[in-house]
Amino acid sequence: MPSFLRLAIAATIFAAALVSAVPVTSSSTSPFLQKRSGPAPVIYRCTVPGTIAITFDDGPFLYTNGLLDILKSRAVKATFFFNGNTYGRIEDFAASVKRAYQEGHQVASHTWDHKDLPSLSPSEALAEMTMLEDAFRKIIGVRPTYMRPPFGSVSAPVLEMLGQRNYTAVMWDMDTQDWAHPDDFNASYQLYEALFNKTEELGQPGHIVLQHEVNQVTALQVAPMAIDLALVSGYKVVTVGECLGDPKSNWYTV
Repeated sequence: MPSFLRLAIAATIFAAALVSAVPVTSSSTSPFLQKRSGPAPVIYRCTVPGTIAITFDDGPFLYTNGLLDILKSRAVKATFFFNGNTYGRIEDFAASVKRAYQEGHQVASHTWDHKDLPSLSPSEALAEMTMLEDAFRKIIGVRPTYMRPPFGSVSAPVLEMLGQRNYTAVMWDMDTQDWAHPDDFNASYQLYEALFNKTEELGQPGHIVLQHEVNQVTALQVAPMAIDLALVSGYKVVTVGECLGDPKSNWYTV
């Protein structure tokens, strides 16, 4: 098993123990994004029944605009966990980031250059967040209060740092693993089919799905088919903030 997968599994086990102590609510007074002390909360699923938050990691990239066109054509919103410098510098795709924000999608942090945060020194981990915060302020005028740790990897010190900066850490409960089969449409799509075949799930807390917009097949082929299938199956396709019942005014800060 690759080392980063071992890290992700270990992080998931660790974070699950932490999130069990965090009250989850679907009300508009969600505790996740209010001023607080202590570690950042860790979220794995939506709290609003019948919702699905389709999220995209590792952009912005060449396919972001095409994906935004698809989302616009279907009148749905998604969440973008952007990096500062992974597949290209965020400044080079500033127009795509600004467009995502202006069109009502949720823009969130995936750190500056996708390093494993627990493996860094405290100052290095902090820089991964603040460098991207500065870039977001220059591009969209605010910085997000939602983030996704690279590889799903966290630790107690990392969560404490994120909590001090008023972040909510967002994981997922469905991973399409498109990074492992970037050219295989069916491998990702069949996971959606299996999920939406469970019609009894509509009355349960919704799902957060992990995908990567840097994969052309994911961005331009899987995404539209998955959205159409979700809508036909009775789901509401929303942002992570919406699927937690948290108002948009809480998704960003200056």
